[in-house]
Amino acid sequence: MKFDAHFGDAEAIQLKAAILLYGGAKRIAFASVHEPYRDPAGGAPYLDAGRPISTEFLRGLARGLGLGMAPEILPESVVMRTPEVTAWWEPASVRPIFFSETSDGRTLNGKAYPHPALVFVVDGEHGLSVRALIENRRPGPQSIVAVAPYWNVNQAGGVCLGSMATPRSAGLASLGEWVEGFFQSEFTHAGNVKVTSHREGHLGLWRDLAGRRAFPPEWLIPAGTLEEWLCRRN
Repeated sequence: MKFDAHFGDAEAIQLKAAILLYGGAKRIAFASVHEPYRDPAGGAPYLDAGRPISTEFLRGLARGLGLGMAPEILPESVVMRTPEVTAWWEPASVRPIFFSETSDGRTLNGKAYPHPALVFVVDGEHGLSVRALIENRRPGPQSIVAVAPYWNVNQAGGVCLGSMATPRSAGLASLGEWVEGFFQSEFTHAGNVKVTSHREGHLGLWRDLAGRRAFPPEWLIPAGTLEEWLCRRN
């Protein structure tokens, strides 16, 4: 059995190591790394006794897989950054929103409305998520977040992308594109989430917001702190 491969004109790759994970039903308790050996008789490769995995080995593995992060100067809007996740806030603004012609929101389509300050999160596992902020300022760990008052958003803040044009990158340079894509997409359905405390619900909220310059925070539904929301994702 051979254990190497070749892709196009790239350098031939070979099996360098194998990682074995040990644990029960709920968690991984131990991991070891093993070097492969070729069978001189041409049989299947076999592994050595192995050694415990070190932190330095994991760092090197992450670098080799392209999961390392180059040094960057973070813009003030970014509130959290890991190799997989970026969270940033957008100040309150006035901008149009769009509704599908087949939805109950079609009479509100394309008009300009005030929006609360928002926190967006983009990551490779969960896509795009959003929460509203009670206060129009850069949030800290204990800042209160609220359910974003929009259709196409689930209980955890996850966005159903639908017609949204999504950037190819989750890098810092693309954060504005994620925000524009969110607002330029069509909001189509309510889901099972209560998105506002307005007495007439979502449609009444946006009807009453037309012509205003600021979003009333009393129409938001609190959903814990920023730290709780971000940490629950991991």
